[in-house]
Amino acid sequence: MFFVNRSVYIIQNNIKNAFCAAFLFKLPYEIKKFMKKLVTIFALLLTGLVSVSFQDKTVAFYIGTQDKGANSSVSLCELNMSTGQITLIDTFNNCVGPGYVAISPNKKNLYTVGGDKIVAFAIGGDKKLTYLNSESSAGAGPCHVSVHSSGKTAYVANYGGGSFTAYDLQADGKVTAPTYTEQFTGTGPNAKRQEKAHAHFATASPDGKYVYVTDLGSDKIMNYVADNKGGALKPNPAQPFFSGKPGAGPRHLIIHPSGKSLFLLNELEATLTSCTIDKNGVIKAVNTYPTIPRDYAGPSNTSSAIHLHPNGKFVYVSNRGHNSISGFKIGANGALEMVDQQTKSISTPRDFNIDPSGKFMIVANQTTDNLVVYDVDAATGKLAFKSESIAVKAPICVAFL
Repeated sequence: MFFVNRSVYIIQNNIKNAFCAAFLFKLPYEIKKFMKKLVTIFALLLTGLVSVSFQDKTVAFYIGTQDKGANSSVSLCELNMSTGQITLIDTFNNCVGPGYVAISPNKKNLYTVGGDKIVAFAIGGDKKLTYLNSESSAGAGPCHVSVHSSGKTAYVANYGGGSFTAYDLQADGKVTAPTYTEQFTGTGPNAKRQEKAHAHFATASPDGKYVYVTDLGSDKIMNYVADNKGGALKPNPAQPFFSGKPGAGPRHLIIHPSGKSLFLLNELEATLTSCTIDKNGVIKAVNTYPTIPRDYAGPSNTSSAIHLHPNGKFVYVSNRGHNSISGFKIGANGALEMVDQQTKSISTPRDFNIDPSGKFMIVANQTTDNLVVYDVDAATGKLAFKSESIAVKAPICVAFL
């Protein structure tokens, strides 16, 4: 803001000097006085306009919901980057239970999963959504969707059916019929949650060469090689799958922009595993860290979401039961150090996200049907509660445009 005000100050003085040099010395006293007032008013208006335009800058984001009722919708919201205030702009109910949402790299399309379908939308200039088409998820209970960095392929993880599906994306953003499907098998030691395969998350590496799919049921990350357009897939011959700790229940993962580090969130164990990725896409575990206090004795806890700060220096995870957001500083070779843990006004945080500037975190409270805003210190990684925000029914995904 200092630079904005400094610029306005210079403009004000230049305007005054120009008037004085070109006109005022030739005019009678009363007219001079009147003109000076006009100059001052104009300068104040200019200051106000600059301030308003700066303060009113907003960032759009979309909310997915677990609500499967007739009015279940993807919600379009705006975050005021000066105040942290959230405004609900519109809702779009072309999909039953549109839980997870993903935005294409060119920001022109949004994809969501729900009702055993993947649904494609066009994003308009006003950020509103227009329904394009849908296709079968080729498996029961789709829970996650992502888009390859090329923008030409989408991936869906089917939790209920324990399968993985890939699709080609057309130039207009429409999704084709499935181009690749795989049914996973296997179990884990947790008889209640790992009685069969449960694909939970699918994403491509930053360079687009590899695709990773977590299977909570068998404690594995499936590893695929993708062609340079993200289309054809085949198991990675260097490592068809990575095996995690038995019973840990891998849920979501995030890959550092460098492509050299991967952070795996284990839902059932409530831990975060730091891994390396080599040039062949091979994953290797380095160390595992608890995401909640070791002596926690409250309601049963399951970890849920993981996101990186835009500056790449911190990784955050959410915990349901303990109802918290935990922040870790990323050190050399992916080593982690917990720097903060917040619980204020957090209730079953199925998802959260950080705005592209890294200034605010929005937490989606699934059980209290609302959003919560935290300030984020980009230097330390620490969080500070800011406000409870708008009501949204059963929010479970936050995606910034």
